[in-house]
Amino acid sequence: MEKETPTWTDRIESSWPTLFANCYPAFFSPLSVRGNTDWTPQRLTWSALLVGVSEQQTLRERFSAVCKFLKTTCSHWRIGTSYDGWVRAQHRELPRVLPLVIGKLREHMSKMTRHQTIAIWVPLGVDGSDGRCPRTRANQDASSGKGQKEGMPLLSMTVMHHLLLGLPWAFRVGPSSESERSHLEEMLDEVPSNALIVADAGFPGYACCRNMIEKQRHFLLRVGGNMHLLKDLGYEFEQSNDIVYLWSDEQQKRKQPPLKLRLIVIHEEGKRPIYLITSVLNPDQLTLEHGRKLYHARWGVEVFYRDTKQTLGHDGVLSRTPSNCYLEMTWAILSAWVLKLMTVRQLVARGLKPQKISVAKARDAVRRALRNDSPSRGRSFSEALANCSTDNYQRERPKASRNYPRKKRHKPPEPPHIKSATKAQREIAEQLTPLTIA
Repeated sequence: MEKETPTWTDRIESSWPTLFANCYPAFFSPLSVRGNTDWTPQRLTWSALLVGVSEQQTLRERFSAVCKFLKTTCSHWRIGTSYDGWVRAQHRELPRVLPLVIGKLREHMSKMTRHQTIAIWVPLGVDGSDGRCPRTRANQDASSGKGQKEGMPLLSMTVMHHLLLGLPWAFRVGPSSESERSHLEEMLDEVPSNALIVADAGFPGYACCRNMIEKQRHFLLRVGGNMHLLKDLGYEFEQSNDIVYLWSDEQQKRKQPPLKLRLIVIHEEGKRPIYLITSVLNPDQLTLEHGRKLYHARWGVEVFYRDTKQTLGHDGVLSRTPSNCYLEMTWAILSAWVLKLMTVRQLVARGLKPQKISVAKARDAVRRALRNDSPSRGRSFSEALANCSTDNYQRERPKASRNYPRKKRHKPPEPPHIKSATKAQREIAEQLTPLTIA
């Protein structure tokens, strides 16, 4: 009698906690549950995360495939069969489940101590993006006329990204009328005290920078030609040429205090200078080289969006109402977060850098498990994830096709306008104390 080949379902049972970043049943025990409910917080979380990485084309097909998998793997679970009921349960439980799950993911991230800081800083990059929604009347009304051509409804999302681990730290999803800055301000309370927020030229502004300073959150932001900075305001402590102030005419009229910042200019051969402002006034705590590395590492946020939208197929959502669109994208981002985290943990254990992750290989490993395919070479699920890394081939030319038709050519920001303060401005400044982080 031939020995039966073990299936992915057999092998994944022992790796189940690893799949969901050690979210054990006891983890959900503080959440009260009605005795007759099918969708407990634990079942909702696991099913929603799996729906986010499944390969079916419609939401109901994804839900059915995940339910079939869960019934095989967790046969003792009582699982509902109604997709609409599952969505209603998601709306009900998300406010309770989301903070717990995100807190658990951050806990696992903090244990990878070798990839936490540059100098003394935990670098957190921030960037926003949008996602397409179906052209239903409800979605179009929620977009408030800010969609793409032909009235394409959109949602907005902003991700705060750990630049060394290549993993999210926080995120927000909402209607297209919500800005990146408003999302960033909402996330400030979730930022560690030793973090350095790194962002591109779309974020600097008096209100946003003042909010970060008042909450004692350091930042490193690129500035462009739309930014007006002042120097030589006449304060006694001005001892360096790199001290500048963010203080527009409007703030001067309202007698609002100037924001004291430091200007960092990065020069690279063959490229335009990059102008950055930071709340870190001590050059020993944030050197020019640190600023260069941190700003260039900000590209990791774009990589996460590419992983979520292209590799996992969430460039748009399929739900027909705004609230369901936001719910769907929330779990899509969480699914990408969990998928990358559980893979990065395995790679770091092998001595590899988090940036070596191949999200496509990790996605395929989970999808093989959902299909209950036979694992290759008898690997466990954890072993399969440990091999989800990019190749080490030293390329001599770019992989991109030279005829790629949709390549964007972004125009770099112009230099900011930096002027010496006038006598009238210095007189106003004498009555005010500039804001800075102690």
